[in-house]
Amino acid sequence: MRTSSLVFVLVVALSLVPVVGCGGIGKTVVCYTSVDQQYADPVFHAYEAQTGIHVLVVYDTEAAKTTGLVNRLVAEQGHPVCDVFWNNEVTQMSTLVQQNILRRLPDDAGEGILARYRDPDGLWAGHAARFRVLLVNTNVLKGPPPSSVLDLASSVYAGGSVGMAMPLFGTTAANAAALYSVLGEARARAFFRQVSSSGVRIVDGNATVRDLVGQGVLTWGITDSDDALVAIKRGDPVSVIVPDQKGMGTLVIPSSVAAIRGGPHAKEADSLAQYLLSAEVEATLMQEGYCQLSTRQEGGIAPLTGTSIKGMDVDPRSLQASMAMAKADLASIFGQ
Repeated sequence: MRTSSLVFVLVVALSLVPVVGCGGIGKTVVCYTSVDQQYADPVFHAYEAQTGIHVLVVYDTEAAKTTGLVNRLVAEQGHPVCDVFWNNEVTQMSTLVQQNILRRLPDDAGEGILARYRDPDGLWAGHAARFRVLLVNTNVLKGPPPSSVLDLASSVYAGGSVGMAMPLFGTTAANAAALYSVLGEARARAFFRQVSSSGVRIVDGNATVRDLVGQGVLTWGITDSDDALVAIKRGDPVSVIVPDQKGMGTLVIPSSVAAIRGGPHAKEADSLAQYLLSAEVEATLMQEGYCQLSTRQEGGIAPLTGTSIKGMDVDPRSLQASMAMAKADLASIFGQ
């Protein structure tokens, strides 16, 4: 290995954050994750307690959810540091498949997960799903509430009273790609241009949208179901609307797990991947409020709303196909 490559690997390794105390030297597994630390850390602690395998974890930033870690995995392809990638969505998995960065999961990983949430070649599996919602401040909203994602571009709400995260990252990027897939490029491009010109406030993440709506700074915004649940639990004056239930449906967002080809701890990686995809972990994440739908059942009832959710008719491959076009357009429209 060249000296520059060795230094790179050492720098990356030193940046890994241990989940638990140092203890003695033993088996180790490295996990990159875009799942929020407050939900992921207890899962890693439980895994370590059950197996004795020490977990080293790298988290991504809120503003660049998933994208930063995917870029890192691509950059490290010649000298893998990561063993398991635990993603908070699925669209970026196609990039890793295309780059030949993933290897096949154990055959029994994610037993019971529906085929629609699995890669057909067994390279990743989805679990612990969330979905996109409109979060409304009931003290501030005057007039009819929004019912569709497309209401972001409505003149009724113009003037900076509506918010969304930058649509180049995380689940907001996935939602944009889904709209390009469902609406078609021309209509989706026109929609986002109208979003920009109508004064929708673009912020650095879904949690920021949630907080600004809860504070009444924004009348409403689009975010994820787990963020909306946080606002409800803390008593913010908000209501949740699942958009487009009489039309195209809302985007359902499973998390996903994959093993990295050439990762340094293959056996431990299989063990961690199996654990993360277990029904036990999915149930725990639902109980803690991270996810609101199981990937083990069709047409599930969401605890957040008490109703079944109509999801958008898209799959990860169609989302990936529309992602490049969406990102190129949106980088131009939103000045990135």
